[in-house]
Amino acid sequence: MPQPRILLVNPPIWNVYAPHLAVPLLAAVMRRHGWQVSSLDLSIEQTDWLLSTEGLLALLPLAERRLGGLSFDERRAHEEILAVFGDTAARVDDARAALKSRDILTDPHAFVNAATVVRNGLACVSASFPGLNFDLRANSSCFSRRRSDSVLEAAGSTDRNVYGWALEQRPIPELDDSDLAVVGISVSADTQLIAALTVARHVKTRRPDVHVVMGGNLTTRMVSRWQEEHPFFAYVDSFISYEGEDALPALCDRITGADDRTIPGLLERDGRGGLLRTPAAMVDVSDLPTPDFDGLPLDKYFAPGLVLPLQASRSCAWDCAFCSIPFASNKYRIRRPDQVVHDMAALAAKHGGGTFMFVDEIMTLTSLRGVSRQLVDGDHDFHWYGETRFSKGLDDELAKALRDSGCRRLDLGLESYNQRVLDLMRKGTKVADIEPSLQALLGNKVPVHLFCMTGFPGETEEEALRTQEFAAEALRRSTEEFDVPYSTAANGPFILDVLSPVGERPDLFGVELIPPGEGEDLAFDLDYTVSEGLTQEDAARLTSGGPGAVAAGAAFHRGTWIGDAEEWSFLWAMAEAELPDRQLTAPPAPYAHVDATTTVRLADGVRARTSVTGRGILLHVPSGDALLSVPREWGPLLDGRPHPVAELWENFPSATAAASSLARLAAHHAVTLTPVAGPRPLWYTSQPHEVTDSRADGSCLLVSPETQNRVRVSAAGRLVWLLAADGATAAELSARSRLPEPRLGPLLDSLAAHQVIAAAGLHPALLEQAVPVPAAQPVP
Repeated sequence: MPQPRILLVNPPIWNVYAPHLAVPLLAAVMRRHGWQVSSLDLSIEQTDWLLSTEGLLALLPLAERRLGGLSFDERRAHEEILAVFGDTAARVDDARAALKSRDILTDPHAFVNAATVVRNGLACVSASFPGLNFDLRANSSCFSRRRSDSVLEAAGSTDRNVYGWALEQRPIPELDDSDLAVVGISVSADTQLIAALTVARHVKTRRPDVHVVMGGNLTTRMVSRWQEEHPFFAYVDSFISYEGEDALPALCDRITGADDRTIPGLLERDGRGGLLRTPAAMVDVSDLPTPDFDGLPLDKYFAPGLVLPLQASRSCAWDCAFCSIPFASNKYRIRRPDQVVHDMAALAAKHGGGTFMFVDEIMTLTSLRGVSRQLVDGDHDFHWYGETRFSKGLDDELAKALRDSGCRRLDLGLESYNQRVLDLMRKGTKVADIEPSLQALLGNKVPVHLFCMTGFPGETEEEALRTQEFAAEALRRSTEEFDVPYSTAANGPFILDVLSPVGERPDLFGVELIPPGEGEDLAFDLDYTVSEGLTQEDAARLTSGGPGAVAAGAAFHRGTWIGDAEEWSFLWAMAEAELPDRQLTAPPAPYAHVDATTTVRLADGVRARTSVTGRGILLHVPSGDALLSVPREWGPLLDGRPHPVAELWENFPSATAAASSLARLAAHHAVTLTPVAGPRPLWYTSQPHEVTDSRADGSCLLVSPETQNRVRVSAAGRLVWLLAADGATAAELSARSRLPEPRLGPLLDSLAAHQVIAAAGLHPALLEQAVPVPAAQPVP
């Protein structure tokens, strides 16, 4: 008789750059207990399919149907995404393949091209469902993960829930296995909750005989509140709190009748509307097997090389006031360094590569010293990264050992560069240790990532800005002084977790909690007020990016940039590769010399869509990822054939308008012109930039809604940009701006290089209101 089978599921959305450790650890444990195991990382499986040609083409009709039901402002953004949908669907398979190739680490231009297409694909997925923001991080939707009733409503929806729709299109094939007895769903964060219940409902609909169990960090936090039978039991038979390595085998043995031993951390119904709870127990981490990644699609993760997760310890040895990690992960335990390195060696031999990320909440100095020593003494050629904290012992000797052992990134919880604030946080670190630790790490070529927090209760704006300035200076020094360009930093607002020390005793921190909204029974973070220091609104303002951080314009330009993922930073550092830009930039276009006989057509690859919101024609130009809104008078170009400029000119109300928009089209490589010898060029504004962050010296930041290009210009550059609105020669610009030509020339070249202005040489006849159309020439 075959052994029973368990299906272990990691639901979306979780890390799409590397596997999540929970499923491989549980798979290894269950195989050791004799069970057949199927592992399903639905987070990467669904994301990889949604961001494929097949997936996007299946979504396109959904996105098209949504257009008519949107408000005017919503339709403007939606039709921008529809304008890029076709090109994105055609190119996304190649883009995903490129991102998964090791070669892309040393080809910055190829990376930017591929990352741009995938970012646009995320916008296309988002446009297909109401309220969806499919961003690889949280995937917010029209449903609230703070409300049980909304989560359950989402679980039953296939027209408004992207996960339900994807399961309808691609059901889970493992459910057809007659040996299947248990499905375990690991839920680590609230970003997975809607998908997790959707999966549970999918399982129960197709296989009501299968036992569904849910566990993970979020599950532990969630069920701790329940006092009676919860509606989630409609699709989930039992829940496991805290750790699952001992509990899951015991549960499976009870389900199959093999054993009836106590199941630590189990929560189930008592049959009378109440709950039965079994106390949790700590797992002996030294007895855990090597994680088993068999069955996971290791070639699908969005990174140029396999980065496997491991643990050198579990939980956290500290109790910071802002953090709830100790609540849901039991006490801190450490694994022996030789066990850790044994796992690394076994996985490297099995899967190749040898790149790892330690997903410990924190690697203590003991872990760092022990693992690095084992790796160096064993002469292992591995690369890895992990997270730790600033401390006196993070010195030059340890930093050298880390580098020698293959460490190519170390994440550090800076939080604040103010001792008073660190003490309020109960962080347990000293400002005096921060600079020496950074000096040691960067001096030994170990890139760092600095986690910063703004707005902890009691922090002042002056203190918050000091931290921001320190982090910015640390990144500058990393690049310029230490030749380590791979260091990064992130600054976010303080989030009040109800299970953190601040959430449990807000009175001790001068905080008053604002109760969650009606029905928000799953709210784990709350709004709050403070008695002194930065407010919640102040913290959001100080971490928003400052003036001009978000510009209006193409909706697809604001999606997730894959290069921000920590796995990518680590792999670039490992390869010592040139870092790519964050934006696709088309090469400068040659001057467009045009007369009445010139023909013009849309350039290859340019996609057009007629706007339904009065914006003329939307053109997507892939070479620069630009979305141009041009007058409807260019409509004849949509047939793809060449057209004489003189014929097109007749459609425009003024020659100036025609000339200006033609200059823009040429500057963005949106059209192809037959070359002719032309007169001296006129300078035109190349795109409708928006002015942001104006300063007292007259300078400003110009942001293009068409390309999201951002360039700071001087007062003189701003003046020239304004004067070029209707076209002007260099001599005319010099006279109007009072800039001598020797100074104006370099300024024009700089503005043109940043696509602020563009030049076009137009025959004088084309600048007149009426343009004679040349007589047709006989065909030779």
